[in-house]
Amino acid sequence: MVYKKENNLMENNFNLVKYKKYAAVFGILAAIFVITSAAMAYLWQKAERVNEKGIMRSDKFNLLNPARKFVKQEDLIINFQPLRNYLNDKYEADPNVSIYFEYLPTGSNISINKDAEFWQASLLKLPVALAVAKKIEKGEWKWTNELVIMTSDKNGGFGDLYKKPIGTKLTIEKLVQLSLSESDNTANFVLVRNLEPSDYQDIYDHLGLSDFLSNEGKISSKKYSVMLRALYNSSYLSDENSQKLLDFLNETLFKEYLGSGLPDDIEFSHKIGVSDDQKVFLDSGIVFVKNRPYILTAIIKTQNKEYAEKVMKDISEKTYQYIMNYNSK
Repeated sequence: MVYKKENNLMENNFNLVKYKKYAAVFGILAAIFVITSAAMAYLWQKAERVNEKGIMRSDKFNLLNPARKFVKQEDLIINFQPLRNYLNDKYEADPNVSIYFEYLPTGSNISINKDAEFWQASLLKLPVALAVAKKIEKGEWKWTNELVIMTSDKNGGFGDLYKKPIGTKLTIEKLVQLSLSESDNTANFVLVRNLEPSDYQDIYDHLGLSDFLSNEGKISSKKYSVMLRALYNSSYLSDENSQKLLDFLNETLFKEYLGSGLPDDIEFSHKIGVSDDQKVFLDSGIVFVKNRPYILTAIIKTQNKEYAEKVMKDISEKTYQYIMNYNSK
């Protein structure tokens, strides 16, 4: 009898342990079910749904610009009509003035005689720098490689590098820096001599500028601005090299022209050009107003340098003030 009771007790204990195991397993399964149900409910709210055209979509805002999440509503300036009216009224009737403005957060733009073409002068130093940077990215050159100054490179129009003796070696990085920040002609000619026509063609093809220069070697303000946009968006060069060139342009020694209409503490990555023979003054760059950056390019054809400076200051000053003081409310 005792033996039988012990067997029954052992059997009951076994059944209890077995029951507890089943209960634990059931509990785990129940928890998984609850979690899965909650996840499914969440996913269902965001689930891909078929619209009337049979297109699957997983975000109810999938047709909106994703970049909107990174731009504050008050910086999404859309009404540029007052600024457009001012520039139109003052400069549109003058065929010797060309202006292109582009508000980078939205792409809104203002063009005054945008297709008028003028001699490019030193503005061509930027595509040269782009071509150099691309060769470096392709592994054909390095920033630390050195190039030699030859007799044919020397030009005293802008910069002091022409004073260096023949045979002087400089790194490619230094030559690009001098070419952009000081508009040094000799540095630019050293780079140009070592480039191939195909290097420039790669830039124009990529940026859709097959007719960047006219047959007479002239450019328009709108076409030139495309290169600045490419640097800002890092769409042609890497982030590192786009930043490098913009830094060089920001170090420019020339504060007149468009720069004269900006406060000293505003970063302005730009390139100027002056041609005494062609009587043309050019300035093009990106004004880095906090959260409201914009491209501004102005070309003035005149024999009077003071007039060109006055016009560019007015254009730059009025544009900057409009951007700074605009309130969307």
